[in-house]
Amino acid sequence: MTTDIRPIKALIGTRDEHIESVKVAVVMAIVVFIYEAISSFIIPDFQLNWFEIIGTWTGLICVWLARTQNILTWPWGIISVGLLGYFFATIGLPGQQWLNWGYFLIIQFWAWPQWAFGGKQANVLPVTLLTNKARLILLAIALLATGVIYFLIDIIVPGSTFPLLDATVVASSIVAQYLLGLKKVESWVLWLGPVNLLSIILFFIAGAYTVMALYIAYFIHAIWALRTWYQEAR
Repeated sequence: MTTDIRPIKALIGTRDEHIESVKVAVVMAIVVFIYEAISSFIIPDFQLNWFEIIGTWTGLICVWLARTQNILTWPWGIISVGLLGYFFATIGLPGQQWLNWGYFLIIQFWAWPQWAFGGKQANVLPVTLLTNKARLILLAIALLATGVIYFLIDIIVPGSTFPLLDATVVASSIVAQYLLGLKKVESWVLWLGPVNLLSIILFFIAGAYTVMALYIAYFIHAIWALRTWYQEAR
């Protein structure tokens, strides 16, 4: 009696997915190294933070593999959010810390098998579009969540840095990550606007230049991913 190893392969990825993952990891390591080297020369009082650097590197790998629907996006993402959550705690952005540890870290363990077995007959999940009704419901949820998170930040961490901006990014990220786990095209719309664009502003003001560069890369990549996924879903 032979054991069916297809479910295991679906979770750990194919040979081609592993090859892509290694190639992307090498390229992103070079990109991060060049960015850090340039930043150390042009930014006054620039300080290296290894949690920020490695979290950024693994985050870049994660988002690239998400666009190509490589299942290995999720283990890379788990590493990234674990490291960045700690980094955000050290620079006074509690909303971002909660987002990474309290949500991103958890939902990625759900999204990983969801991508592998969430399709019909437990096959690979396809890329699809939301209905107009679902879009309106999720917009309302995002707005409500922004208010709730802003209130919580004000109570738990009074005097925190930029609480409204922080809360907006967190709430939008929650919805966007959920939709990404379902392979919905609209996830990239949210990553583009309220998440990446506002995050670039937030991290620039907070002086987190490496993470800011990460979100600039996310913004550019989200445009590419939105186009790719939309064409597949039509």
